[in-house]
Order: sequence, then structure tokens, then C-alpha cells
Amino acid sequence: MPKSSSDESVNDAIKKLRSEDVLTQNEGVQELITIGQPAAAELLLLLDDKSAGTRAQSMYALSEIGTPKIAEAFKKGLRDEDERVRAYAATGLARIGDPDALAAAIQTLNDAPDEAHLDMTPSVSALGGMGLSAVGALLNLLMDDDENSRLHAQRALEMIIAGRHGFEVGKGFATSAAKENAEAEWRANGNYNYGAPAAARLAAEMKWRDWLRKQQL
Repeated sequence: MPKSSSDESVNDAIKKLRSEDVLTQNEGVQELITIGQPAAAELLLLLDDKSAGTRAQSMYALSEIGTPKIAEAFKKGLRDEDERVRAYAATGLARIGDPDALAAAIQTLNDAPDEAHLDMTPSVSALGGMGLSAVGALLNLLMDDDENSRLHAQRALEMIIAGRHGFEVGKGFATSAAKENAEAEWRANGNYNYGAPAAARLAAEMKWRDWLRKQQL
């Protein structure tokens, strides 16, 4: 039976993804994301590849395609030895709205930081998009012994607060007043800073917990 043009497109993109050239890999990944769900079956097979890079690129593509049918593959990916695979698995669960997404994002909070922006990780972004439902879990990390965990929790919480004032990734705030309001809310709740002395962080955490209780009334 002859292959369809869709099958050929998937196969061509998979070959690019497995290339040793990073730019070619990225081109293949973007093609697979564009193809969408018809590419998922082939991508799932690559999650068992010996190459961590191939597994990571495949998991990233699957997380962007995002279909509830592959939730178990995302959950399995959380146990991968490569932090990029784990991080993209968590963002995949967030994208499909899986009940385990919050726990997965907290688990992988420090995995695969952006080389140009070490305060950002895939799970920071995922948590930042979860809104109020993620705040309680993030507050639990504001006094964590690990500085990276505190930093990443702060960034995710900042994203949630900004989002409540209309901030959109890639667009920013709609008005300068909206930005000022978000910044004012942050200051009003203790102006938390992950590197501040413990007493200052604790005071801010308590204010944020009081704020959260009021939001949930």
C-alpha cells in the first residue's frame, strides 16, 4: 500500500529530528508540531531512543501537540534520566489539563533552565499559566532551603499575578496602569525576594497566604 503524503511528511520530519545538526533537528521538530496529532505515533516510538537528545526533542514536540491520548507517555517521561524530557513531560500534562499536572510541574520546577535566562524553566512557565490553582503549592516553596527552588517559585508566582492583571506572554501588559497594579500587588504582599533574609521571606509568605485565603472566599 503506497504511503500517503502525510506519512512521507512525518518520516521526513523524523529524519530531520534525528539529525546531528541542531538547526536541522529544530526544523524537524517544528514540522512535526505543525503536522500535529498524525505525527504522535511516530514520536511516541522515539521516547525509548537511546539518545537523550532525541527523546527530549520528541517529548517537546508531543508536549506542543498536546493530546489527552498520550497522558501516560507524559507521566512515564517524568521518570526519564534526562531533565529536559522530564520538564517537557510536565508541560505536556499541563497543556492537556491533566489532574497530575500541578504535581508534575512542582516536581520538575528546576529542570532544564533556559541557558539565557536561568530563572526560567519549562515548568515555571507551566505553573505561571495555571493561575490561582498553583499558588498554594508555590507558597510552600518560598522558604525552601534550595535557592533555585525559591527563585523559580517566585518567577511562577510573579507570572500568575501578572496574568491576573492582563499580562500575556509575547504581548505584555495592555496598559502601563495594569503593570503598575501588578507591581503594587506584589509589594503589598511583602515584596518577596528569593534571596532575602529568612525573616523577610517568611513575612511575605504569610501575607501571600492571607491573600490566597481572601481569593478563595
